[in-house]
Amino acid sequence: MSVDTALVRTPAPVSGLAPSPLGISPTAPGAGAGAGEGMSLLASVVAAAVDPLEIAASLETFGLSNAVVQKRFSHDDVFGLAQQLYTMAQFEPAPAAKRRKVRPGGPVDLGRGIIFAAPTLMFTGAALALRSSLSWWTVPLALICGWAFSQALSYIGFSRDAWGEAPGAAVVWALLAALISTAGLGLAGDSVLGGRYAGVLFAAASCVFMTAAAELVVHGEERIIGALLLPGAIGSLVFITRVPFALPVQAVVALSGASVVATLFASLRHLPARWWRQPLLTAADASTVARYFATGLCCGFFVGLFIVLEPAKSGSHSWPAAAAYPMILSLGAMEWQLRSLRAGASGASFETVSLGEFRKGVRKRLARSAFSYLVVLAFMTAAVQALAHFRGVVVPTPLLAAGTCLALAFFFALVVSSSGRTELVLRAWLVGLVTLATWALLVRVVHPSWQLPSANFAFLIAASVSAVALALAAWRAVVNPFSYA
Repeated sequence: MSVDTALVRTPAPVSGLAPSPLGISPTAPGAGAGAGEGMSLLASVVAAAVDPLEIAASLETFGLSNAVVQKRFSHDDVFGLAQQLYTMAQFEPAPAAKRRKVRPGGPVDLGRGIIFAAPTLMFTGAALALRSSLSWWTVPLALICGWAFSQALSYIGFSRDAWGEAPGAAVVWALLAALISTAGLGLAGDSVLGGRYAGVLFAAASCVFMTAAAELVVHGEERIIGALLLPGAIGSLVFITRVPFALPVQAVVALSGASVVATLFASLRHLPARWWRQPLLTAADASTVARYFATGLCCGFFVGLFIVLEPAKSGSHSWPAAAAYPMILSLGAMEWQLRSLRAGASGASFETVSLGEFRKGVRKRLARSAFSYLVVLAFMTAAVQALAHFRGVVVPTPLLAAGTCLALAFFFALVVSSSGRTELVLRAWLVGLVTLATWALLVRVVHPSWQLPSANFAFLIAASVSAVALALAAWRAVVNPFSYA
């Protein structure tokens, strides 16, 4: 076989093979490709294969495990499907394709970080404006539910986009589920913990907004998100800082509400005709979606703890969850380092001559990216603390340290998820939650009166354990060269 020409198979229709199988992770190989590119990439692998085992390995790389094949196709395992594909395809000469380079991190990622940080500013302004109408559990509930549903919708959208399919009915069903579940939990919170109906409305609207924004991210419409968030973000910034003038409460609520409604309508425009007749999930997708949903619950819970442990105390001039701002402001740097890591690892997978050499090189890149992000995070933390001190806001040291650990945990979680190992992310978050529950129980036994310093320290321990667990998971996950194809 020459360098310029390869024996390529022309795939023929195979009975029992769906045209667009699902079940791959949105961060698996091909998930970030355009419509139809994931399917064509798999077809090219099948066409060029010289042995059924090569096809079987490629199917597993694309997320078609034995469980998926058994549920969705008439085969007992991946090898049976690979043998059928190999038998039905024909060889034809074709020019060798050039390898597509992975884009490293750059200024574009900083802009994406600013867009993703804007909702936090908008929520902060709206929460301060409605502080007399919101309960302490309202914002954490919105974050937990919103993060969970947005993660589930992102998986469905990215996986179907990789195979040339639109998310379809997943959009509206996710929005309806987010609205109904959050409103139901809010009403239950009012009954058990006390509160007002305004808090239920705020939590439901925030959750729906996060879910709708995830749909726009799936379609690569970050610029539209930025334009829609502009009124609410600017209004919240003026309201919080009172520069150049003091903005009325009604105005900031109206501007934030306009951003939420506009984002919702922008996401609904992707709905197909007769969406209510389209199936939402298959049996093979349900378990993966549940895993992403559970991961979102854990992420939202840890971020929501900032709101609970550091409530507003100084009226409209306070900074609720000031310890979380460095993590929010460094989202762009986090995305930058993630893309740089994957670009370097992708190049190393072709440049190195042994798996051991690749492991050593990619782990060195992981350490370099983590250290670079830590430097940016430290700078952001120092800047935020200086501004907080100027405003008379004092952040407890354990909570500030917990924010740093949690930011690193999110960075390592992105690295692991981008390698297609979401189950490792979920396990690490669960380890942190178990640590938090165990520590809280021990403190409760020793000191019957639970105090805020003890809660802050328990949060620090849990965030540290999660960060270490995710760092170990990243150290393990990055060495898979197939995840950079």
